[in-house]
Amino acid sequence: MSEQWRTPPALSLLGRTALVTGGGTGIGRACALMLAERGAHVFVLGRTEETLRATSQMAAPGAIDTIVADVRESEQVDSALTRIVDDGPLDIVVNNAGGQFIAAAEQIPVKGFRAVMRLNLDATWYLSTQAAERSMLPAGYGKVACITMTPSRGMPGMSHSSASRAAVESLVRTWGAEWASRGVRAVAIAPGIVHTGAMERYGIDPAQVSTVVPAGRLQRPDEVAELVAFVCAPAGDYITGTTLVADGGLNVSAPSPLT
Repeated sequence: MSEQWRTPPALSLLGRTALVTGGGTGIGRACALMLAERGAHVFVLGRTEETLRATSQMAAPGAIDTIVADVRESEQVDSALTRIVDDGPLDIVVNNAGGQFIAAAEQIPVKGFRAVMRLNLDATWYLSTQAAERSMLPAGYGKVACITMTPSRGMPGMSHSSASRAAVESLVRTWGAEWASRGVRAVAIAPGIVHTGAMERYGIDPAQVSTVVPAGRLQRPDEVAELVAFVCAPAGDYITGTTLVADGGLNVSAPSPLT
């Protein structure tokens, strides 16, 4: 018996189609694999074919398809959506693609600030609203999950990223209010400090950061993916317009690890 048939009905995504941005590594890869394990047909979108293919090869044959595209470019997003919806409804969008760099607020150049906003906010807005208009709202069903961040209070060195993620959470609240009566749910998921390769590129010592997390360790990508899969499944049908924080207690009790 396959894994998807052992999944409880409330958690099953059998028959659903999902799109995960930034699906070649880290949280995006974990989300894609988790959704596929729960029965969804998953498309992973990103700029690097090699990493996307590696994600696909980790799942059962045919469970994950790849789309090489830059989520910041609207025409490439349009082409990706056309490829998916020409074959049927797009039920789930996971906005995971994002990025930032550490810099003091007064030292962030205009170009850098705009680049972070374009990736974290603009791309999330465009993909989500286009998927809703082209597939979810006409079908009367859909789930939009947006990966944001904690802590939500001031984070020195991250003013551009904090602003963009807060804006996404505001979009989610409005989408939740606008789309709930039409069968579409929108949820933001705010992880804590997730131990991925991207985090290490920022020059942060994982062992040191772990000491300020009340849970005593860094978060695993699959722990974020579990929450994404939950809200995208029938079990999450009554959750919309809110931000779910899963950060090991970082937001409520720990100082910023980036100071």
